[in-house]
Amino acid sequence: MSQTLSRWKAILLGIIVVALVSFAAFSLTRAAGKQGLWAETTEVTVAFPETHDLAPGTPVRIRGVDAGRVVAIEYPDHDGDGAAVTVRMQIDAKYAPRLYADAFAQVHSTGLLGAKVISIQPGNPKSGPLAEGRLAAKETPDIATAAAKIGDTADEAKLLLKEVRTGNGTLSKLLNDDKLYNEITGLAGDSRKMVRRADNAVGNVEEKVTDVDKFVKDGRETLKSVKQGTDAVQKLPLIRSYVTDAAAILVRPDSRRELVTYSTNDLFETDSAILTETGKGHLNEVTAWLRGLPNHKSDVVIAALCDPAHVGQTPSSAGELTKKQAEAVAEYLKAQKALKTGLVSSRKLTPLGLGQGPSPVIEKGTLPPSYLQVLVFTPQ
Repeated sequence: MSQTLSRWKAILLGIIVVALVSFAAFSLTRAAGKQGLWAETTEVTVAFPETHDLAPGTPVRIRGVDAGRVVAIEYPDHDGDGAAVTVRMQIDAKYAPRLYADAFAQVHSTGLLGAKVISIQPGNPKSGPLAEGRLAAKETPDIATAAAKIGDTADEAKLLLKEVRTGNGTLSKLLNDDKLYNEITGLAGDSRKMVRRADNAVGNVEEKVTDVDKFVKDGRETLKSVKQGTDAVQKLPLIRSYVTDAAAILVRPDSRRELVTYSTNDLFETDSAILTETGKGHLNEVTAWLRGLPNHKSDVVIAALCDPAHVGQTPSSAGELTKKQAEAVAEYLKAQKALKTGLVSSRKLTPLGLGQGPSPVIEKGTLPPSYLQVLVFTPQ
């Protein structure tokens, strides 16, 4: 036998059902809001060589702030050069205008279990807006980066030692000139100690590969000490004009650099600093070029370098040969009034003999084995 609810009981039951349904809808809305399911979103993509255990649902953060999640991972449609896995992400639309052309994404590990997260650096507004929602990818640092630091430091140290041993560098001049040694015995002794420290650092590379951070720190501190000692010596009034800092002359990041390059065989008689008629013709063209340069604040450098593999030259003779070749070209240009900028004013001219090198500048193009350059530096 069924019973009929009274009117008030039916009303009370209806109120309870409506409350339960409203609470469930509210909870569902809150959960969906936290997941960004109903929020307005924008899709951005990034292409990684490897996904590093990424999966749909992986959090996406911008400057460390939760901004979205990974929605899809697409395997490349081909293998070989340029193949990459495309990672598609949905981020909150309010962050989209804050991503710029130089923005990049990187995979990071978080927590003790190594959970993955995609970290986005938004970039600089000066670079302009992000094109087509495509972010640049930046590889996660690994041990290969540390190994590269060892190689870079070893190369710097070996280059320093080669400059000392070949007789072309500043330290070599200081260590090998007896008269100068007698005048600055203390400084020369300190320089020898610093050179030995650099030599020891190079010798310990293979033995201390596992101690990467310590080696890099010690190696760079050693090179820094050598450079500081050399700079201090160069500033002494007694020897300021005795040594030549090729790097300071040829490496000028704050100036525009223009140059012409000739094989020394096109300018001089064989293994000499005597200009040929053909060479003078080339220098006449250089004269016309220099006269046409409008900026009177520029200065000119003549740099000559001898082939390191030249069997007829020693490091010492190559140094003297290139010095005389640079001076010969400098004198010819002066005689042609190539440096005049007014009635009484003229550009500064510096002849520089590099011996058998190496040059402190790595040129983009291929140079002759033995060459001479006429360079113009214009301050910006």
